[in-house]
Amino acid sequence: MSELGTRLREARVNKGYTLNTLQQMTKIQKKYLQALEEGNYEEVPGNFYVRAFVKQYADMVGLDGDLLLREYADELEFLNAQDKRTQAPADQPLPSRVAMRHSGEGDNRLEMILSYIPLFILTVIILLIIVILAFAIRKANQGDVDSDNQPVTVATSIVESVEPSSLVEDSNQDESDQTEKTTTSQEMMEGMERVGDAMIRLVSEPGSLKTYELQEDPDQYTFALEADAFVWFGVYEDGVMVVDQAVNAGEKFEYTPSKQAQEIRLDMGYPQGGKYSVNGKTLQVDSAVPLSLKFVRTSGEDSQSTTKESLDLEETTTTGYQGPAVYAPESGN
Repeated sequence: MSELGTRLREARVNKGYTLNTLQQMTKIQKKYLQALEEGNYEEVPGNFYVRAFVKQYADMVGLDGDLLLREYADELEFLNAQDKRTQAPADQPLPSRVAMRHSGEGDNRLEMILSYIPLFILTVIILLIIVILAFAIRKANQGDVDSDNQPVTVATSIVESVEPSSLVEDSNQDESDQTEKTTTSQEMMEGMERVGDAMIRLVSEPGSLKTYELQEDPDQYTFALEADAFVWFGVYEDGVMVVDQAVNAGEKFEYTPSKQAQEIRLDMGYPQGGKYSVNGKTLQVDSAVPLSLKFVRTSGEDSQSTTKESLDLEETTTTGYQGPAVYAPESGN
């Protein structure tokens, strides 16, 4: 029995699950579960399924599947190497001396070509730098010539009143700040989804993990699971499991987190076995392996501030400062 299989079996026993129970919860055949515990990975059809079954098994018995795969990566990579060696034809003829000599010469030529690649790349970079510098110098010289050729206009009238330079600088600064605030407001609206009277925002969707931001306090959200088949449902608040529930077909399970929770994670053993919703809004779930939904608490002040600043921007652009009147300078003859 391998060390990985021992850890999986001990975790299952601590949970009080039998192999038959785990088979119903994960939909993995009992013989494959037993093969994982005994380290007989060759009985599982392919290295991909070995990794997928190990992660699903670990998540179901309360272990971190991703962490377990990283800890025993060497053992699983060794298995992958064995599979590749097994797939090689056993009756492959040995290469002749002539073929080996030609192969060695080809390798030497390839190594020689590869050795010149860094020098080639360095040469290209140097040429690009030279071209960019030449272009910049030429453009700067052309700008100086254009500046020298511009006519000088002498004003003959006295300006009675001018707008203070400080007001011009403040106006430019306000326009810059308002542009940044408008961009921030548009970025925050991306990924927003209304669930009942509250809002959530999809932050990331890497593989089997979806991460949302809660725009309200956590107790304003109700997470529900309506099972179409036997489904295991786990809920974690700030890394602590608060729900470990098996839901039968036709049953519905609801959970409202505490107001102080900073992070809520939902783990599901069989995503195709039911519908998952937040405040009555069904979430789209499409995964062939156990799915995790993570909801991270965020403050609603940013979005409210962005909305208010957007309104202020519209008002400012409508009633902008016109500045005092000045006399137009007269051109010299």
